Amino acid sequence: MNKENNNIHGVLISISGFGVLIKGKSGIGKSECAVELLNKGAQLVADDLVLLKKIENKLLGYAPENIKNLIEIRGIGILNVKNIFGYLSALDESEIKLIVNLVDFNKENKYDRLGYDTKEEEISGIKIPSIEIPVSPGRNISTLIEIAVKKLNFEGRL
Repeated sequence: MNKENNNIHGVLISISGFGVLIKGKSGIGKSECAVELLNKGAQLVADDLVLLKKIENKLLGYAPENIKNLIEIRGIGILNVKNIFGYLSALDESEIKLIVNLVDFNKENKYDRLGYDTKEEEISGIKIPSIEIPVSPGRNISTLIEIAVKKLNFEGRL
């Protein structure tokens, strides 16, 4: 068994059994998006700091013990997701199947409009599908992430 430990800043959530690592700069809305997804039935694996371990050709993410099952929402505080969303709302670990990069919307940027720009990011030698979602007022980022998971799963990319 090949193990490699690492860590990354972001939120790891499981949507319909698919681990989604949400990344982006501080304050862009990663945890708020995760709470919306939890409210829709997703499961939290880690908030803020995701510990990584490579086992064979899989990359697994999990939370440090001191913040396990916790999520911080600015203005509300630290929430225990099992207390708020129920016992099944948290997982100990999940294989990372998709990376979502949240970026500030820039009208000068040419964003993928046809859905052909699924890229890959390599972490610890493992290539993982990755998408970029521009964040701006009025966009429902949690729904867009759910749709991306469904689309990539349907296409057999997850």
